[in-house]
Amino acid sequence: MVSDDWRQQAAQREIAPERLAHFVKPGSRIYIGSGCSEPTILTEQLVLRKHSFSDCEIIHFLTLSGNKFFDDNEPSHYRHQALFVGQTIRQAVNEGKADYIPISLSDIPVLIETGRLRIDVALLQVSPPGKYGFCSLGINVDINRTVFDHAKLVIAQINPLMPRTSGDSYVRFADIDYFVYEESPLLEFTYPTPDELTRKIGRLCARIIENGSTLQFGIGNIPNATLMYLKDKKDLAVYSEVISDSLIDLIEEGVVTCRNNHHPHIRTSFAMGSRRLYDYVRENPFIEFQSTRQINNIINIAQNNKQVSINAALSVSLTGQVNSDSIGAAIYSGVGGQLDFTRGAALSKRGKPIICLPSTTRDGKISRIVATLQPASGVVIPRSEVHYVVTEWGVAFLHGKSIRDRVLQMIGIAHPDFRMELLEEAKRLNFVYQDQLLPLTKDGVVVVYPEQYEWHFETRSQGRVFFRPVKTTDERLLQELYYHLEAEDRKLRFFAPKSTFSHNETQAIVNVDYETVFALVGLVGDADNQQIVAMGSYYLNRASNIAEIAFTVAKEYRNQGLTNHMVTKLIDIAKEKGVRGFEGEVLKFNDPMIHILKGVPYATSFMAEEDSFHFRFFFDAPAKAAAG
Repeated sequence: MVSDDWRQQAAQREIAPERLAHFVKPGSRIYIGSGCSEPTILTEQLVLRKHSFSDCEIIHFLTLSGNKFFDDNEPSHYRHQALFVGQTIRQAVNEGKADYIPISLSDIPVLIETGRLRIDVALLQVSPPGKYGFCSLGINVDINRTVFDHAKLVIAQINPLMPRTSGDSYVRFADIDYFVYEESPLLEFTYPTPDELTRKIGRLCARIIENGSTLQFGIGNIPNATLMYLKDKKDLAVYSEVISDSLIDLIEEGVVTCRNNHHPHIRTSFAMGSRRLYDYVRENPFIEFQSTRQINNIINIAQNNKQVSINAALSVSLTGQVNSDSIGAAIYSGVGGQLDFTRGAALSKRGKPIICLPSTTRDGKISRIVATLQPASGVVIPRSEVHYVVTEWGVAFLHGKSIRDRVLQMIGIAHPDFRMELLEEAKRLNFVYQDQLLPLTKDGVVVVYPEQYEWHFETRSQGRVFFRPVKTTDERLLQELYYHLEAEDRKLRFFAPKSTFSHNETQAIVNVDYETVFALVGLVGDADNQQIVAMGSYYLNRASNIAEIAFTVAKEYRNQGLTNHMVTKLIDIAKEKGVRGFEGEVLKFNDPMIHILKGVPYATSFMAEEDSFHFRFFFDAPAKAAAG
């Protein structure tokens, strides 16, 4: 047990910061405590007294302080190794003044434990010891835990402002070789207020997340913005290498409860935020800090219920290769835990790995969705591991899909200004059919998907159906709907016992301009097992300004109100677009459809032909007026 006068009892181990060089031998490898727990009172000495440290190497993992290790007028006196490249070291890495080790977070502890990445001196920041003689690593357990256990020499800044945190954060005060006592504010990190584009991507990511999911959110504006749109979710859990201030509100509002997860509390390895977050995690039993070895272990990740990983990328190829650490040959960040959590989430029951990015660079001149990655770009997540990709233009689901399907999905979430260029490049690479179409306006401009026409419909006994406008990528799903129709049903829909539905024919149905042709599809199932169970469309005759309508519903979803619902919705959409009315053909023995047409609130005329009726109704002629 440690008494209150622990400093006096350990006076022989307390040193002045200025004497740091006295304890660091020439040629030493020095590890700097990670993230916002960097012991700045010690790392400042590395800069101020750089001439006193001979031929030393510094290991960085997410160094955030403003310490200027590099001088434009003088070479650095240290060799630097970065396990993750942040803003403070990025320029030096790309100028060859520092080295970058591309490695997944889960592999870093092994490097240290086996001595492949020997740590001679660890500069860490901890809380003061408690009455049982243990200090806390506080807001950064991550790699610091492994470094503490395996460094030859540990020199710590003991700071009363470092919160004592729950979990595997405790280290023996007796195992600290030397310490500096300094009460000073911890480094803080804040995300900028998200712009509308970032918010939109965050909203789309949030839509993918189910109630009861377990969240991992990587470093980045978009993953952080996603948390803003989860307040309508229930019983979420968090298992994430990093947490930020945005999490606090979700806990206090009862959204994050961990009630249904494998772990009954939040698990993380480090915190990056404000003083508010640091105060919140102080001795909070609901938030456990664990080592990187534990948190980034794929098997541990996979044990979570519905693990969702949300990570940002710099660019993604049409086939799904994800680049997150470089812009061409220029290193920008690092591998981090993206691959660990992508794999772990994929193995989790009903897990969902999500990659998110803006569709273009900030100035809009370069597409981040690319035909192939730039030469020398790092592939952080190979295409075989990628599931969801989200931009402000929508969501692409790639896992288990063919190259052609992937390419069309990715073109669909690229910025419209680049879609035709990407399609032509895909054709050149033989990724898609040479006659592949994209929906265009009458002026040849790529059509923007009208996401405002998306909604859910509750059927009588078959659960919810998701309705949305048809997309280019629906071609195969629509073929499957048609091929599963019985012969009699095909005759009702196509007025002939049609038996084949070719690519040329079907792609014309799914490539619409949402003006002269508008088509809705009703879908069931998750993104990895989706099927179209209903379709409704209209085809406008510009001369008469009247549209012809047609509907198809899968057999098992009939008598659920779907056709009547689609008729009502298409009427609303057509009226918005200034269409005068609807018309079409219906076979005389198609009693269910005739019944629906007679039920519309407009005066519907039926003209008998050989074995069918031609019907027509105008939106400005209500049924009551006709009866009078």
